[in-house]
Amino acid sequence: MGTWPVAISAEASDMSGWLVLALPGRAFMYGVSAIWTALSCAFGTLFNWSVIAKRLRRFTEKLRALTIPDFLEDRYNDKTHIIRAISTTIITIFMVAYVSVQLVASGKILSETFGWDYHSALILGFAIITFYTLLGGFFAVAWTDVFQGMLIVGILVILPIIGIIRLGGLGEIFSKVGQINIDALSPSFGYGGLFFLLFAFASMSWFFGYPGQPHILTRFMAIKDEKKIWNSTLIGMIWVIISLWGAVLIGIIGLSYFQGLPDPEKVMPLLAMHLLPEWAAGIVIAAITAAIMSTADSQLLVASSSVVEDVYHKLLNPKVKQKKLVLYSRISVLLLSVVAFLLALQGGVIYFLVAFAWGGLAASFGPLIILSLWWKRTTKWGAIIGMISGTVTVIIWDKFGIADMLAKSLSSELIIPGMLPAFFISFMLIIFVSLLSVPQKKVIL
Repeated sequence: MGTWPVAISAEASDMSGWLVLALPGRAFMYGVSAIWTALSCAFGTLFNWSVIAKRLRRFTEKLRALTIPDFLEDRYNDKTHIIRAISTTIITIFMVAYVSVQLVASGKILSETFGWDYHSALILGFAIITFYTLLGGFFAVAWTDVFQGMLIVGILVILPIIGIIRLGGLGEIFSKVGQINIDALSPSFGYGGLFFLLFAFASMSWFFGYPGQPHILTRFMAIKDEKKIWNSTLIGMIWVIISLWGAVLIGIIGLSYFQGLPDPEKVMPLLAMHLLPEWAAGIVIAAITAAIMSTADSQLLVASSSVVEDVYHKLLNPKVKQKKLVLYSRISVLLLSVVAFLLALQGGVIYFLVAFAWGGLAASFGPLIILSLWWKRTTKWGAIIGMISGTVTVIIWDKFGIADMLAKSLSSELIIPGMLPAFFISFMLIIFVSLLSVPQKKVIL
C-alpha cells in the first residue's frame, strides 16, 4: 500500500470506538487530566512509526512473512511451530475480546441514537460489522479505513469548535467545569505525591501497548516502499494529535454542558444531538460508527488470518487452493464475530474493556516485537516464555481482581491496569530466559 492508506489506516484501525466514546467519556469524568491518556497514545504512535515500522517492514520482506506469527516463527527458525501455535492462540483470544468491545460501542451508539434497548442495538451492530467485513479483504478494509479516518478527524475538529462557540468560549466552559468539579481543571485531578505519579503512570500505560498490536503492525508490513515511512509518519502523527485533542475537548465541553450523565461514554453523540441540527448530528453518529467499524474489521481480519492462514494453511494444508482459503476465512470471520457478540451481551465500560484487550496484546507481543527487531540475543525460549508470561499476568491481574484489591489497599479509586506489570514482567523474562538459553546461530538482524 501507499503512503496515505498506510498512515490513515494504521491510525483509524488503532483508535476505534475508544477514541470517540471512551476517551471523551474519560475527559468527562476526569477533566483536563485526561490529557495524560491522550499523550500516551501520541507518544506510543510516534514510537511505533519511528522505532518499529521500518525494521519490521524490512525484516518481514526478507522473510516473506504475511502475519506476525509468520514473522516470529521465521525470526526464531522454529521448526516445532510452538511459537506459531502460542502467538496464534493469543491473537485469537484478545482480538475476539477487542472485537466484542467494538460491538459494545456499536450497541451504545445505536441505542442512544434510535432510543432502542441495548441488546436490540447490539444485534444490529453485530450484523452490520460482520456483513461489512465479509465483503472485502485486507486492501478493501485499508482503503475504507482511509475514508472513515478522514471523516473521524473532520468531526473531531468541527464538533469542539461548534461547542466552544455555542457555549461562549473556552473561558466560560472552564469556568463551568470548575464550578462542577474543581479537580477537573487540574492535570493531577487532585492527586498529590505518590498518588499523582501512580495516576499519571497508569493513565499513560497505553503507550506500552503500541508495539504489540497486530492490527497496527500489519499496516507497517504492507507499505509499498520503506523509504516512504517518513511521509506516513508525518501524516499519521498529524491525524493522531488532532483527533486526540478533539476527543478530550469534547469530553470537557460535554461536562460543562451536561454536568452529569448516567453513562459518560455517550457524551459525544449526546453533545452532537443537543448542539447540532439533526442532519449534522447524523453525520457525527456516522463518524462514530466509522471509528468502530474501522477497527472491528481490521481485528476480525487479523484474528481470522491467525486461524486460517497461520494454522490451517501453514500447518495443516499447505496445498489448499486460494478459493477455499477465502471461503474458510469468511467462515472464520463469521464464527469469531458470533463469539465476540456473546461476550458483548454483558456490556461494560469501553475504556476498561479496551484496556484489557489492548493490555493482553501489549504484554504478549510488545516486549517480544521490540527485542526481536533490536536484540540479536533473543532466543526461541525467551520468546515463548515472554508471550506466555505477558498473557497470564494480564488475565490474572484484570480478571482475578488484583487491580481492585490494590485500589482498596491504597484507599483510592485509582486503577492500575494489568498491562503495566505484565509488560515489564514479559520484557524481563524474555531477556533472562534468552541469556540462559542457547543463542540462535543465524539471525536476520
